[in-house]
Amino acid sequence: MSLARLTTLSLLALSLTLTACTPKTRAPDPEIDPYALPGDVADRPDGVEHRVAAGESWESLAENFYGDSGRAGRLKRANRRLGLSLEVGGTVFVPMDDNERRAFRKRARARAPYNKGLEFARARRYPEAILQFEEAIRLDPRLARAHYNLGLVYRHGGRPALAAASLERACALKRRDGDYLYAWGAALSELGETQAAEKRYRRALDADPEHLPSLFALARALEDRGRKREAARYWSRYLKLEPDSARGREAARRLGLSP
Repeated sequence: MSLARLTTLSLLALSLTLTACTPKTRAPDPEIDPYALPGDVADRPDGVEHRVAAGESWESLAENFYGDSGRAGRLKRANRRLGLSLEVGGTVFVPMDDNERRAFRKRARARAPYNKGLEFARARRYPEAILQFEEAIRLDPRLARAHYNLGLVYRHGGRPALAAASLERACALKRRDGDYLYAWGAALSELGETQAAEKRYRRALDADPEHLPSLFALARALEDRGRKREAARYWSRYLKLEPDSARGREAARRLGLSP
């Protein structure tokens, strides 16, 4: 089993299931760190070769190596021989110039404190988790996941102002991620900045129209502000997507479809 696969499995076991700070919004769990370790790649003069691990996609590989999932098309074109699918254990060529290679190595160095931060966060050792995520950010200031998870730790630790600042930086680096925008909105909601939170939920839904946490949070926020007709549209969308969940049943109740 590849080192990347072992890392992914270990981090899956580290996913946090912490309780929310308020009943209105649930703090998301930290992400799984997908960055390839240096040992998972073989250098070539024009790039690197990577052995595909289970669960990887063109988008995740582009995020891993370039820090930008939007460059998945470049990877596909460089690997036309593989077709559209990735085979576990197969080799993918990742073209890189010198600047891209340096940026990748920087992300690789930041991964150790980042992963340690996840471990401390799972153990609710928040001060230590914060130090590790900050060290990861020092090594790679553009590591969006470190900013994101630092924000989640601050939020779980009851420090929404610091959470909002970290999540704002994460969203500046990763502008169209529903989870990031939702988390930023949730932190703003805890600060009482309701309308600013609503804007982030709407942006999350622009990025992903089926982002369930943002649909629920936006419907709840609108209803709390007395905008029941607009809230009903989002309750209806939520109910259509997830009718059998606890939140789906809550949406039905809000719409007057169940007691």
